[in-house]
Parts: sequence; structure tokens; C-alpha cells
Amino acid sequence: MRPYTVVRETARGGAARPLVLASVLCTVILVLLYFLINFPVPMTTTTETTTVEAVLSSTPITETSPVKTEEDLYAHIDEEMHRRQIPLIHMPYLYQIRFKLFIPWKTNVTFGKDNFSVQGHLRMHFTSGGGSRILLHSDATQQHIGDTMVTDEFGRQITIKHAGREHTQVLDLHLTADMISGMNYTLDIAFRGHISLQKQKGLFAVPYANKTKYVVGTQLQMSEARTMFPCIDVPEVKASFETVIVHPSGTTAISNMMDNSTETDGEWTTTIFHKTPPMPTYLFALSVSDFPYLESKSSRGVRTRVYCDPDKIENAELLVNTTGPLITFFEEYFGIPYPLDKLGMCRGEK
Repeated sequence: MRPYTVVRETARGGAARPLVLASVLCTVILVLLYFLINFPVPMTTTTETTTVEAVLSSTPITETSPVKTEEDLYAHIDEEMHRRQIPLIHMPYLYQIRFKLFIPWKTNVTFGKDNFSVQGHLRMHFTSGGGSRILLHSDATQQHIGDTMVTDEFGRQITIKHAGREHTQVLDLHLTADMISGMNYTLDIAFRGHISLQKQKGLFAVPYANKTKYVVGTQLQMSEARTMFPCIDVPEVKASFETVIVHPSGTTAISNMMDNSTETDGEWTTTIFHKTPPMPTYLFALSVSDFPYLESKSSRGVRTRVYCDPDKIENAELLVNTTGPLITFFEEYFGIPYPLDKLGMCRGEK
């Protein structure tokens, strides 16, 4: 018997054919992806170019200044009561100030042409933000700036090549070299000013005792510190103060802190005060007079003094006796201790 082979045909359109087609299709897709990834075809774009015939014009071209899109930084700095800030590039942390006050405080005292003037020296310690300029608030109508000098923290001096006064309330110092950002520097400025007799703001003098004597005081809110000494006169900039006041012998000088020492040399007395905590410039204060004072203390030992015209000293008793308890009340109410070691008040005539 002859051997035979049985061949079984699948039905037309059976299951094997779709699997084969799917495998072939996947292979083609993978090959296409391979070529697209490894051999990308650069895309080209077709642009139409149009030739435009140039036409020469005999009309001259007028140059115009670029339109300012930003307001001038100092546009309003000279406006009265406008508290526009200078750029806060350098941050002071200590003002060392010395004032010499020429006060004809009684009838037989006179300094001639120097009457009601002040000689000052400022040493401002600051951390620089870099650059070759130092901008300070300084009222040109109240101050004359003398010698200036900048020194870095290693004692190296930087020459000031120009002191600009383009804006009345700004002193713009241009240096010969850049300062290093983050480094500490000192700025020394000698200046002269005057003591006002017309208005009770800035540094002023008020007559009393039938206008035969004077008491000197300060009122630096809101932005009058710049009329008294060069500084950065904005509330958010806080620095400590070390103050020295040279005043006529026979008078008493007071400031924000208690006096540390007092020395008399002939016609002049020098009073040195303790260092203040950091504070804005508008809180700086001083007074010079021959007033006596009454004193009391709060329960925590804060010293309270009221300086007053000798003829009216009895009227100050109520004030000095109530100030101490008021300090204690507000310390307890707010939960914040009074930050200074004393509170001084000086009462003069209007």
C-alpha cells in the first residue's frame, strides 16, 4: 500500500494570516522610526521675495530723543513734604556725630558772625552695595559740605573726585574707584550749618526770659534730619548713634541717651553720650540750655527728667510724677519694655 500525506487547509481568511500581516506592519513601522530618528530629513521652507524699488527722498531726517518709559529717579525729591527715597545701595549701621553749637545763650555771650551756627563732623559706618557713588540726603540750603573721605575696612582711602549737588536735598559723591559689595566702609564729612530762629523744625533755637536767653532743640520728623547732618533720611534705614556735643560752658546738653562723660575747658564743655540702639534718623534728638530739671524713675528704673524754665519748674512736677507710672503701664499693656535707659523732656516757650 502506498504511503500518503494528509494536508489540512485552513479556511480562507483564517487566524494565521492576520498575525503575519501584523508582524510585517510592526517591522515596517520600527524601520521607519529608526530612520527618522537617526537620519532626520531637514525641513525646508519656501519664501517668496519681492523686489522693492528704492526711492530716494530729499526730505531731511530729524533726530528725536528716545521716549522715557521710566520716571526720573529724583523727579520729586525737591518737592516739600515729598518723602521720595534715594537708592538704598549702601546701608549705614553707625553714625558718629560731633556738633559744636555756637549759641549766644545769654546776653553777655556772643560768638560774632558765628552766632547761631553749628560746626559738625560725621563719620558714617556702612556696608556697601558696590559701585563708585555714595548718595546721601543733605539739604544744600542748610549745610555747607567741607572735607570728605572714604576709607575701607583695611584702612585704604578712596579719593572723592566730585561732590554733586544737582538736587537740593541730595549729596552725590563720585569716587575714583569702585567699592566692593558687602565690604564695610567709613565716610567722613565735615559740614557747617545754622540754627533756625524762624521755625521750630530741624535744629532751632527758642528765646525765653524776655528774649534774653535761648534754648536749642530739634524736631526731625518727618524728614528734617537731612537739614541737620548728611544721612540716609528714611524710616526703614536704622543705625546706632554715638553723639558728642560741644556747647558753651554754663549750659547742659542732652540727647537720646544718658551722658557718658562731661569735660569743661574754658568757654566750652564737651558732653559724650552713650551709644543708642539702632533707630531711624528722625528719632535723633538733642537740646542745649541752662534749664534745671526734675527727675523720677519708673518701677523698672527708667530715669525720667523734665527740663524747664527756672521760673516754671514747679509746673513740671505733675509731668515728672506721672511719666514714670505711664511708662510702667504701657510696658505691661504692650508687653514690650521701654528700649532706652531714660526719657528726657524739655519744655520751652513757643
